[in-house]
Amino acid sequence: QLSSEHCLNLGDCFLPEWAPLQVAPPKPLRPPTRKALTIGINYYVLPQGQGQLSGCINDSDTMIGALKEVFNFQDSQIMRLRDDRHDMMPTRANVLASFRWLTEGAQPGDDMFLHYSGHGGQQKDTNGDEDTGQDDTLIPCDFQSAGQIIDDDLYSHLVQNLPKGCRLWVMLDCCHSGTALDLPFKAQLSDDGRSVKCAKAPRKSGAPPSEADVIMISGCQDTQTSADVQAGSMGAAKAAGAMTTAFRHCVNPSISCEDLLVGMRSFLKQNRYEQVPQMS
Repeated sequence: QLSSEHCLNLGDCFLPEWAPLQVAPPKPLRPPTRKALTIGINYYVLPQGQGQLSGCINDSDTMIGALKEVFNFQDSQIMRLRDDRHDMMPTRANVLASFRWLTEGAQPGDDMFLHYSGHGGQQKDTNGDEDTGQDDTLIPCDFQSAGQIIDDDLYSHLVQNLPKGCRLWVMLDCCHSGTALDLPFKAQLSDDGRSVKCAKAPRKSGAPPSEADVIMISGCQDTQTSADVQAGSMGAAKAAGAMTTAFRHCVNPSISCEDLLVGMRSFLKQNRYEQVPQMS
């Protein structure tokens, strides 16, 4: 799924190098910066066959390759968390701290990119702001002791305090992720799948709007699961997530948001995956 904090021109490039601003934001106090965070969790704390995943760390490697090769990110601009390295463990505390690293101090002109591959879940909404009664969640590697990260926390850590003139891209390759950032605009495809429009969704109560440009692509609808790809399938040399594989297959430096979403959905459908990526 693709969702957005503002109404998108879906013909614009997905990650433009220097997109012109319609209204000049406040002048930054320093040169613009670029940061990227990628999180891959295979859940090695769990017994095999009881929740372990096999492709999420590979997804992180794939996304780092795309960031460097397609969008010219440098190694020094990329942080990663992965649960096969003791110094990079994606615990709940480390994930939230990495969100702060990504977004704190953001100024106009800054670009930020988040990729997450791991389990996504749902749990009971406790503050009454979800029509479904369920919060979407990300599941850190220590979820059994520290708990999950609900969508309210995702919005407050990643989106809420971003200033006008900066840009954040979020990619969530996990289950139940269609509205995980609760962004107010959603890309909707026509019945024939050939065109896309940006429709306004109801804003959650208590979530102040951000003035930043925020785009999210999620692996599936809230009611769906995101599939793993076994080595040899969909052209993947190693186990991987279907959504990350589709993104890497379709993305190029000049692709528009519309073409990226249509291409990813078509790629997954051609390979007989039922999940439907969303953009907001």
